[in-house]
Amino acid sequence: MNSIHLIFGCHSHQPVGNFDHVFADAYRKAYLPFLDVLERYPAVRVVLHYTGPLWDWFLENEPGFVQRLGAMVEDGQVEIMGGAYYEPLLCAVPERDAVKQIARMTAFCEEHFGRAPRGMWLAERVWEPHMPRILAAGGIEYTVVDDMHFKCTGLRPEQLFGYYVTEEAGAPLKVFPILEKLRYLIPFRQVEKTIAFLREHASEDGRRCAVIHDDGEKFGVWPMTYESVYGEGWLEEFFQALTENKDWIHCTTYGDYLDRVPPLGRTYIPTASYQEMMAWSLPTPMQRQLHDLRNQYKEDAEHLLFLRGGFWRNFLAKYPEANAMHKRMLRVSDRLVRLQKGRRKNEKELAEAECLLHQAQCNCAYWHGVFGGLYLNHLRTAVYERLIAADGLLDACGHAKEGWTATEVADWNRDGWDDIILENDRVALFLSPNDGGTLTELDFKPKPFNFLNTLARREEAYHDALLTGQPTLASDTATRGSIHELVRVKELGLDKFLVFDSYPRSSLRDHFFAPDVTTGQLWGMAYRELGDFATGRYQYSVKGRRATLWRAGTAAGAAAKVSKSIKLQKGASGFRIQYDIASDGSRVLEALFGVEFVINLLTGGAADRYYESEDRDLGRAMLGCMGCDEELRHIALRDDWQGLRCALRFSAPARVHRFAVETVSQSEGGQERVYQGSVLIPCWALPRGVSAASLTIDVEIAHV
Repeated sequence: MNSIHLIFGCHSHQPVGNFDHVFADAYRKAYLPFLDVLERYPAVRVVLHYTGPLWDWFLENEPGFVQRLGAMVEDGQVEIMGGAYYEPLLCAVPERDAVKQIARMTAFCEEHFGRAPRGMWLAERVWEPHMPRILAAGGIEYTVVDDMHFKCTGLRPEQLFGYYVTEEAGAPLKVFPILEKLRYLIPFRQVEKTIAFLREHASEDGRRCAVIHDDGEKFGVWPMTYESVYGEGWLEEFFQALTENKDWIHCTTYGDYLDRVPPLGRTYIPTASYQEMMAWSLPTPMQRQLHDLRNQYKEDAEHLLFLRGGFWRNFLAKYPEANAMHKRMLRVSDRLVRLQKGRRKNEKELAEAECLLHQAQCNCAYWHGVFGGLYLNHLRTAVYERLIAADGLLDACGHAKEGWTATEVADWNRDGWDDIILENDRVALFLSPNDGGTLTELDFKPKPFNFLNTLARREEAYHDALLTGQPTLASDTATRGSIHELVRVKELGLDKFLVFDSYPRSSLRDHFFAPDVTTGQLWGMAYRELGDFATGRYQYSVKGRRATLWRAGTAAGAAAKVSKSIKLQKGASGFRIQYDIASDGSRVLEALFGVEFVINLLTGGAADRYYESEDRDLGRAMLGCMGCDEELRHIALRDDWQGLRCALRFSAPARVHRFAVETVSQSEGGQERVYQGSVLIPCWALPRGVSAASLTIDVEIAHV
């Protein structure tokens, strides 16, 4: 009788910073019921991988779950796969951190399961050719990636029922291919289709191995899967079918298969990930072109093989906000290494800072696709929170006393231009002379928080479905299918919010507007920029605790110069901006001068997040509302939930436009609106007949 080995694996993950109720819901809908069903079928052997955020949550909230897993590991029914603990992309973190994260997971498995894992899961199956060297340094014997990775080497589908050996600089690694066919069959199609596929590929010698290893959330968390997998019994039926056919379908684990069957050969895998990821990483116009080409050749697998898309690092070019987080993380990592060298004091603080750094390396907030969490502001907030907290610990190790200040001029975000950092023991300001002299990050250290954690509205390829198709409400349970096949929305009318920004949403961006500009025009990017300052390059100087940036350009058809000086005081949580605006005196500037601020307090629709002013009652207007207030000298954004407040105080009364930036983004549950920050643009009419004007803006941040 022909037979075949089957390795059935699940990778389960929740991002650092995800809401506790999301962890709990995933546990209730997927992780727990999966184990309940598996325990009833001892003949079914599986490989399970859980990431560090889940292990942390299990130990704190459901320790019995870890104990149950331990018993199944002891019985040989489950193999626990390792990984980098907080699920970083190994290509996106320094190798020293990658190896330490792998060691962190290995130590956990040894403590709770009595053995070190032989293999590890690669986050998002993102592969680069240097991976074998990193994994070997971490003591890892094998990993698993998509069959597409192998097809890109020239291997054909019939050659992918086993594993291959690869290496980098002599460091060996064994690599298994995940079969795409099984990835789309399980658990979305009838069980018999999977059994038929396995029967078709069984062999007389029984050495072949089919691998399916995919998200554990497919079994209960993905839309409509809880009902199909458990309510209708798909998983029970599948495990029953494997049990009934165990004479020719041999459920095994990676470790057992490696010990019994030799490799199929040697191969060298190029840079790759799963097909969807490689498409998502492309610029939007190229995504559309790739989509059209794939549709053109959808019946021709030979041609489709060569339509691969981009690779993960493209996200750092596509989304400057992702690059800023990434380079901010590298800055903390480099600083930690410098302080660790030869230091015997502060070992506890440095170890805590390293753990926070590792948590901030969790991959989800750094990219965007159906699963990537860049658009989710709470995940970005979690990254910044941990980086700022780590910096606070490093501050205590690196500065002998309180009340210090520091300045730095360096290309920290690696865009080819120097940036300016002003910092004391309470706040850190990151300024970009090359992009309008803007303030790109404002860190509050007493409660680690980046007030400028914003995201610009930009065109995405999936927006096309809102304009050309008939989206289905996510609440409609009548339609079923893979999340890659459905066009679902969480509310109708999202096409009205497809407004795209022409620049990153940073603060201290300088504008010249027509005197009659409206808030709606500013929100809709339907106004005319009368100057060349908003995105222009500023010159700069840094002296002591002050950075001065200036630009000579044009405004309303006249030569003009804008200078702004930012001063940070010792021990202060706020700072002052002194503006000087001058023209050549030959004509009056018929324009409003506006300074854009963007503050993100995580939601615009909660009653405990609102505007307030010392000048008049604003009615606790929520941060998501649109409005325009005249003659204000003071306006603040207040967050009673987090206990934070950011206030702006002007030396001259201003007309203040305010509105929310909301993106339309894709998620597992469908397209949705996500709040990315509140924009405030105080504007001043420049005095008629006067060629120069000055004003000050005080920014105050504090606990409520």
